[in-house]
Amino acid sequence: MPEAVIVAGIIVQVVVWRMVVRDRLPFWPTTAVTFTALGIASLLTGDPSCCREKEVSVAAGAGIASGTALYGATRLVVGLATRYPRLDRGVTDVYRRAQETSFLIALALTLAIAVPGEELFWRGLVLSEAQETTSSMTGALLTWAAAVGVNAAWASAPLLAGAVVGGALWTWLATWSGGVVAPLASHLVWTGLMLSWPPLADRAKVRA
Repeated sequence: MPEAVIVAGIIVQVVVWRMVVRDRLPFWPTTAVTFTALGIASLLTGDPSCCREKEVSVAAGAGIASGTALYGATRLVVGLATRYPRLDRGVTDVYRRAQETSFLIALALTLAIAVPGEELFWRGLVLSEAQETTSSMTGALLTWAAAVGVNAAWASAPLLAGAVVGGALWTWLATWSGGVVAPLASHLVWTGLMLSWPPLADRAKVRA
């Protein structure tokens, strides 16, 4: 059963993300509904425990610290990347989609639904199943590679870069802590900061 959910979840994400890219589906409601379904399915079929190997407070603290550090690094990299026209257009497009709905709704949908659902699926269900059938390192690499491949469906360099770097960090945090508290805290902090204070010096161009 978990294997079927994993396969179906990966296929659904690729198909839905491509439809969003083609403007056939709205970004925020679609991601919220998709990750809500995947999160619930992960809870029902897998064993995404909160934190088996580390104390919850330690895992949460590591997640918060790493999410803040990742945000700082992202601001730096985006500042350098946007000097190149192609990457600049990619970053602008990401934040154009971010403004398709009100800030508070987008923040609520992302932090309360999308990010938890994504972590329950990838770091809760997929990672645990991959590590159980292979090894800790191999399972982590397979999970990271699969998540990167799915995010490639966005056809966006900034989103793919986020999946590569962020996915590596959150997969490592889940492997280190033995659960989803650390990666969830990190992902929530990073995403919340990225939405609240976008790493763009000139936000007006996003609205254009």
